[in-house]
Amino acid sequence: MLELEQFEVKLKRITINDLELLRQWRNSDFVRSKMVLKDIISKDQQLAWFKSIDNALNYYFIIEFEQKNVGVINAKNFSLENGFGEGGIFIGEPEYESSFAAVYASLCLLNFVFYGLENIHKSKVRILKSNERAIQYNKLLGYEILGNQKDDNSLLMELTKENFLSKGIKLNKAAAIFCEEKIALKWKGDPSEKNLPEINRFLSSKKSPWVIPAFQKL
Repeated sequence: MLELEQFEVKLKRITINDLELLRQWRNSDFVRSKMVLKDIISKDQQLAWFKSIDNALNYYFIIEFEQKNVGVINAKNFSLENGFGEGGIFIGEPEYESSFAAVYASLCLLNFVFYGLENIHKSKVRILKSNERAIQYNKLLGYEILGNQKDDNSLLMELTKENFLSKGIKLNKAAAIFCEEKIALKWKGDPSEKNLPEINRFLSSKKSPWVIPAFQKL
């Protein structure tokens, strides 16, 4: 199982044992109100979904913060040919909505994708137009709203590696100040057919954790 860790969060790739927790979160009014798709999900639907994403092109992680599982973050539908994936995140525990959990989780995953995976150059997210908080946060990360959209309810936003490395670094530096010694990006897990070859190379190499170059002078 792939795990990423940075700042004060641990991202644990989901397993079949996590499905009921995910389903409870996803079906709660707190989470559904922020989703484009608002249907109640059955156990069978959740299992079918898991089987469809349990592969090398989709990465869903439980967010652990303050030693508690608080939400989910993902990078899905990777296209190595086009160099992009789709991002998404939700906090499932209402008391953590205003915490740093989502910020740290986003930075951890984006740092891994854009600093670590040479062939991935873009990330896209779809957000409800009414979720102004999420729109503004993604703009801070460097996401931009794409033009010529016909959907009345949601917005498609795109983040390029170039934008993240220039704009996202400000959030990285702020997180580094708050977290002091937890700025190194760590990963662990075993090579698997459910990982991209590039990720398997990281896991096989047993490389030391990264400290992002911009942090060296902090």
